[in-house]
Formats: sequence, C-alpha cells, structure tokens
Amino acid sequence: MGRLEGKVAFVTAAGGAIAGATARLFASEGAAVACVDIIEENVKKTASDIEAAGGKAIAIVCDVTDEEAVKAAIDETVSAFGRLNVVFNAAAYTDPLLPLHELDVDLWRKTFDVNITGMFIVTKYAIPHMKEAGSGSFINISSIYGARAAKKRPAYCSSKGAVRMLSKSVAVDYAEDNIRANSILPGPIETPRLLVANKNMDDVINRHRPHLPAARLGQPEEIAKTAVFLASDESSFMSGNDCFVDGAYNAI
Repeated sequence: MGRLEGKVAFVTAAGGAIAGATARLFASEGAAVACVDIIEENVKKTASDIEAAGGKAIAIVCDVTDEEAVKAAIDETVSAFGRLNVVFNAAAYTDPLLPLHELDVDLWRKTFDVNITGMFIVTKYAIPHMKEAGSGSFINISSIYGARAAKKRPAYCSSKGAVRMLSKSVAVDYAEDNIRANSILPGPIETPRLLVANKNMDDVINRHRPHLPAARLGQPEEIAKTAVFLASDESSFMSGNDCFVDGAYNAI
C-alpha cells in the first residue's frame, strides 16, 4: 500500500515542474489526483503521465483567481473521486525584477491575486469537503523569499510571506476539524522559472553560491517528497509549520 492510499488530492499549477512532480508522486503513493493548471496542454500531460503509470488522475483547466472556476474545479474533483483530503497550493505569478518605486500597481495586484488570493479561494472551497471527509491537509508553497528579502522582488516576497501566515491561520482555525496546514519554503529549485532572470543553471548556482553550502540546486522531486510526508498520516501532529527545503540556504 502507498503512503497516500485512499486519499484524493487537488494540485494547483500541476502543469509546472514542482507541482507536476508532486502530482505524479502523490499518484504513485496511491492518491487520486486532480491536476489543475491554467495551461491546458501542460496539465493534460501531467494527468496523462499519471494514468500511463497506472495512477488515477483528471486534468482541470482553471485560473485560481476565478472564484467560480475554482469552486467548479473542486466540485468536479469530489464528483470524480468522492471526497477531498489534500490540497497542494502551488500556483504562482512570475513577476518582473523591479524595485518597489518602479513597480506598477497592476503588477503588484496580479502577483498577490495569483500567489495569495488564489490560494485563499482554493482553500475556502476545499475546507467544507475536508470537514465532510473528517480530515485534510493543506500544503502551501511559499519560498525562502517569504522568510528573507530578495532584491527587486517586493511583491513576490510580500506575497510569499503572506502564504506562511495564511497557512498558520488555517491550522489554528480548523485544528478541531482535524484539518492541517503547513507551508513549504523551497530554496533554489532547478526549474525553468529560474531562467527568467539567469542565462543558465550555472549562473543560478553562482549567484546563490554564498547561501548554497552543497553548491547545487534542489530538484522538484525533493519538494514532492516533502509534500508526500505532509499529505500523509505520518505528519498527523504537524500543522502550522514552515518547512524549509533549501539545502541550508536559510541557515546562513
């Protein structure tokens, strides 16, 4: 039996590297997975990979900032699989590198809409189903930049700090319903997003080298393995925590 046997998971940004790896690992551990993303081609690929490996998955195209679409996506998940036990919130906006005084207010709002308001909407509509199921686990992707500042990332850092506090609030408010919430704070993970501001992965390592004792980037699967633990009953007394998966980045 897998560590998530019998559980149903709702994974946002499932067409991406980290959430895609997580959706696949959830399925290999026995969960039925609703793969959710705004890009149809990418999310269908993740769901197809899961099914080809013998797992259970559906692909749902959804913008997490659209309240009606989110409610419909969660309802579709419960209709397909009968319940909802786990939510992996990973949708994030790729904001430009700008100092605050040059940041357009629309970009600020867009970053917050995707990174934190979308997470709020997903959480809002997932909670009633988790309560009905008798338990639940929210795994929310923050960032090391939700705990420390990065240059020219004021909206991103602020929104990722908010992810941590949303997680703690949910953990406190729904503890009596056996619903847990934790945040994961990834360090530099080898994904295409890192190439937005860097020429190649070697440049990423060199730029972050003072905070990378192991002199390597993390892999999406390393975040996924942490998520499996937080989704499983192995972490049943773990809630309201910030889980740094950063190769000691935040220790320096």
